[in-house]
Amino acid sequence: MSEENISLESLKNPEKSVHFEVEEVEEVEETHLEYKKRLNKKVSEFSDEEKAHYNKLAGRSKRKNDKVEEINKKNEEEEKLENEKKVNMYNQLFVLKQKFPENTGEIHIDKDMSLKVLEEKKSLILQIITTKNSENVVFETLLLCCRSGERGLNYFGVEALDGYAENVDNMKADIIPILKEMVDTGEIDTSMMTPQLRLMILMSSVAVKTIEQNNDKKKNQNIVEDLDSDTPDF
Repeated sequence: MSEENISLESLKNPEKSVHFEVEEVEEVEETHLEYKKRLNKKVSEFSDEEKAHYNKLAGRSKRKNDKVEEINKKNEEEEKLENEKKVNMYNQLFVLKQKFPENTGEIHIDKDMSLKVLEEKKSLILQIITTKNSENVVFETLLLCCRSGERGLNYFGVEALDGYAENVDNMKADIIPILKEMVDTGEIDTSMMTPQLRLMILMSSVAVKTIEQNNDKKKNQNIVEDLDSDTPDF
């Protein structure tokens, strides 16, 4: 509480009189146990009014304890879930570092790190892995386009690009360094090349190649059958 000096002027002018600041103190209501202790007698000796007040305080205390217990239980469940996520995330990072040791060896991971830090580490490792293998994925994409274009022309009876995909594949050793340079300089954006997208591209490339092989087998079989039918019987 603060107090100012009272002057003669303040007494002459009541409107300018001193105001005392009173700090409001929050009243803390006693518990049912404290109430019983203050009365200093058994519950059975309480009057009806005292017993009603005691039961009111006891009910309030129970609701408060139940709420605290509920909050603690919720916090324990959230902490347990957080720990499970942390363990799972750490295991994922450990496997990634083992499978892709190049350029990820210096990225430190620890079981005691928070989930947020581990998630940031995973994002960094995936970015490194994506960048490291992106030129191969880009090449497979080009190869897929070549095969698709080649077969598309075949559908219309145009064989001008037959063997184009195979020739491009044979030039892989020369093309990969160029693609890598384009990725490193940012000319090719690899930010969208997630593991799922890379897998889809590779599987699509394998599917087209398998179709080619089966078509070639069928074509060769038809040629052999035609030769057998043209061979005269002696």
